[in-house]
Amino acid sequence: MDTKDLELLTQLNMDGRQGPSSLSSALGITEGNVLRRMKLLTTEGVLSGFSAFLDRRSFGYMTTFLKLHYRGGDLERALEGILELPEIALVYPNMDDFMMVEVVHYDIDTLRSVVRALERVVNPFTVTAHYGPRLPDEVPPPPPKRWSGLLSELIMNGRSTYEELSTKCGMDLGEVKDAMEMMAKNGTMKVKPLVRDDLISPYPAFSILILLSPSCELSGCYGEIMHMSKEAWDSVPLTEPQGIWLRCFGRDLHGMDSMLEKYRRLPYVQDVKVVLPDSIVQRREVDVAMVRGHYGVRTRGSLISRGSPKRASRNR
Repeated sequence: MDTKDLELLTQLNMDGRQGPSSLSSALGITEGNVLRRMKLLTTEGVLSGFSAFLDRRSFGYMTTFLKLHYRGGDLERALEGILELPEIALVYPNMDDFMMVEVVHYDIDTLRSVVRALERVVNPFTVTAHYGPRLPDEVPPPPPKRWSGLLSELIMNGRSTYEELSTKCGMDLGEVKDAMEMMAKNGTMKVKPLVRDDLISPYPAFSILILLSPSCELSGCYGEIMHMSKEAWDSVPLTEPQGIWLRCFGRDLHGMDSMLEKYRRLPYVQDVKVVLPDSIVQRREVDVAMVRGHYGVRTRGSLISRGSPKRASRNR
């Protein structure tokens, strides 16, 4: 990977449906070079696909990131148990015996049930913190029920063409285009790349969890930190407590240490934790189940329950 690959990931993270022409203009390279880089990233497993990420509040669900600590050497067993829980959408393990886990839940009681279930998975296994992503105050309205199939297709393959979506979903081509434009405009959906940070090479891939002072205004702090974060290609502002989760890769370990030191010197930063990813698992099927459950589409082996978590088959 090189600087252009990082810029390519950043552009795709802004809009995963950008075509070669748009990416070529943004990166200052030829369309052929864009296609070659995307193919190489896919071949090497770094780029495993594209998916539509939804504002889950539109469908009556919430997202919470949990920070978990587990006993050293138990990573594989921990993953086995965690992935049996239907509400788990992402597992982002760290090599230092803790991980970030993304939970999709219907209400606070469901989240508490998931936490209790996680604490039973591996003993001792402790939930040490929980964060909610900071989202716009306005919740987008849920799309019409007739678009549920379209949403499901986009979750599993966010770069499907209009023609492919029209055929698979049995929708008029014009309606597909109108639906895509409307959902992108009102914030219901954003297509992003699925990137395996643990496979990025030769540079060190890492994430940074920056914990902020309660007195800090997140919007102001976020802007300054992102201005400093030239190596970051993705970020999630967090609340309760306040923080920022950055996904980055550095030129070398010295450059990574220099970046961390800059963050630590900021007066409103309480702590900085480095996450070196290993065995990342993203389960986009969880969002498919969420969409179908919202519209009352009955499916066998539903992953999302509106109550205590139920066991489901392991799905990587």
